[in-house]
Parts: sequence; C-alpha cells; structure tokens
Amino acid sequence: MTAIIAAMSVAGLTTPALAADGQDFRHQVEIPHGDRQVTAVYQPKTQVSYRQVGNMTPNRPSTARCVWKAEVSVERHLQAPAGQGSHVVRTLVPTKMIEGSTNGRCAQGKQQVNSAIARKSDEVRAHVLAVAAEDRNALMAELNIATGNPVG
Repeated sequence: MTAIIAAMSVAGLTTPALAADGQDFRHQVEIPHGDRQVTAVYQPKTQVSYRQVGNMTPNRPSTARCVWKAEVSVERHLQAPAGQGSHVVRTLVPTKMIEGSTNGRCAQGKQQVNSAIARKSDEVRAHVLAVAAEDRNALMAELNIATGNPVG
C-alpha cells in the first residue's frame, strides 16, 4: 500500500527551494521488523513562497522588498529490502517555518533567500531529527498494520 500525503500548499507564488546546504541532509534509521529490515530515511522538503511589496519607480528611491516564507516539512521514505515490499513516502507534521525579507524584487533575490535558508541548516537538521524521534511509535504501528499484526 503506497501512502503519499501531499505537502501543504502555500498561498502565493510557491516554488521549491534549491537544495541548499543542509537541505540535502538525510537521517537514516534501520528498523528490524519481523524477519526483515526496513530502512526509514527522513529528509527535509522545503517550499518557499515569495511576496513582492513596495515599488521600484524610475528616478526615485526603491521601496521594493521581497518577503519570503520557507516551510520545511519532513518526508519519511520507507524502503524494504529488494523484492520484499514497496517504497512508501509520507510527509510528516509538524513543519518548521523560516521567514525573512530581502531588498529589491523577488526575481533577483532568490539566491539570497537560498543563502538565508542554508544559514539555518542546523535548525533544519534539528527539526528533522526531532520529527524522526516523534515518528518512531507511529512508524512501528504502521508497519504492524501493514503486515496484519495490529497492536491493540
């Protein structure tokens, strides 16, 4: 059974952030389940929304700013050994919000946003590890249900 929970949509122009430092972080856990090993990989997924405020009029000082929000969710990828099951992906809650703003238009400031998110890589890693730790009981329950051994 493949379960995919879509990431929450963010209002406005939303595009995935480029894989910045820390965004390629992966936390892997080997879980013994019955007579097989299941690998759970937790990794961040970032959706960034941009909102342009202010003006850039000719012959006047610019008041344009790009206000951005990055929503960092954690995806859990389950992979059973080859031939013993399927790949299951689930987006877990809670999400972490990182916010900020840059001078100028959003189209020119995306690299600054990616750099700002990269500077928060320690917070992203801590968030992934905390969500993974909270997920342990839910993961075990899902594995038991999937194999027909519900715990009750």
